[in-house]
Amino acid sequence: MKKKDIKILIVDDHQALREGLRVILQLEPDFSIVGEAEEGKQAIELARALAPDVIIMDMDLGEMNGIHVTELILAQQPDICVIGFSMHTDPELAKAMRKVGAKAYLTKSDSPDQLISAIRRCSAHF
Repeated sequence: MKKKDIKILIVDDHQALREGLRVILQLEPDFSIVGEAEEGKQAIELARALAPDVIIMDMDLGEMNGIHVTELILAQQPDICVIGFSMHTDPELAKAMRKVGAKAYLTKSDSPDQLISAIRRCSAHF
């Protein structure tokens, strides 16, 4: 019996980054990119509609930041594993993301392997 695919929602305000992540993550045989969002409201709607296992969450999303969006999503869907993913290296942002329920925080300068590992660690919870 095939192991269940890990359903991933990518949330980032930069289209090129979303597309790059999709290309990299689709190389993993058990990863399934179920959607992409470029801003917070769209992320909340897609999380509700698509029920992803993992959300890769940027911090800068226009009107809302990733911390607030994560908090709102997890209040309704606590089983989703959120991974903060940002260009910001400030440890206070990582701390704030974890405080609202994110399981990990990576910077965009981290290697793709680190992101893949974080997704796999999340998948151990479901």
